[in-house]
Amino acid sequence: MTTTQDRSILSAAALEHAVLEHIKQALRVTLDWQAPEVSMPRKVSSLQFTIKSLQRHLERVMSVEEEGGYLAVVLDAKPQFQDRVNALAGDHESFRKRMKRFAPELNTLNEWQEDNFARVCDDLRQLLSDIDQHDRDEVQLLQESFVDEEGGGG
Repeated sequence: MTTTQDRSILSAAALEHAVLEHIKQALRVTLDWQAPEVSMPRKVSSLQFTIKSLQRHLERVMSVEEEGGYLAVVLDAKPQFQDRVNALAGDHESFRKRMKRFAPELNTLNEWQEDNFARVCDDLRQLLSDIDQHDRDEVQLLQESFVDEEGGGG
C-alpha cells in the first residue's frame, strides 16, 4: 500500500520533473535557434548557459530519485522490478557521463568550426531524446508499481 510519505516522495519527484521539462524545452529552443544575424559564439554562449542549468537540475532529479526517492519506493512495492530499476539507474550514470563532456566541447569551439558545432548540437538533441525516453520508462514503471496496486484491476 502506498503511504503518505511515498506520495510525498512521488509528488516531489513530479515537481522536479516538471522543472526539468522546462529546462529541456529551453535547450531545444536554443538548439533550434535559426537567426543568421546572430553569430555562432552567441549561440555557443547561450547553449553553455542552458546546458549548465540542465546539468544541475538533471543531477538534482537523479539524486532525488536515487537517494530515498521513487527507486526505493518502487522496490518496496514491487521487488520484482529490480531489473528495471537497475536499468533506469544505469541510464543516470550514462547521462552524467554524457553531460560532463558538453561544456569542454563547447568551450573549445571557435566560430570557424561549424561542423563540430553541428555535431555537438546533434549530440545534445540525442541526449534530450534519451532523457525523454527514460522519463517515459519511469512513468510506466511508477504506474505499474502504484496505480495497479490501488485497485486498478477493473
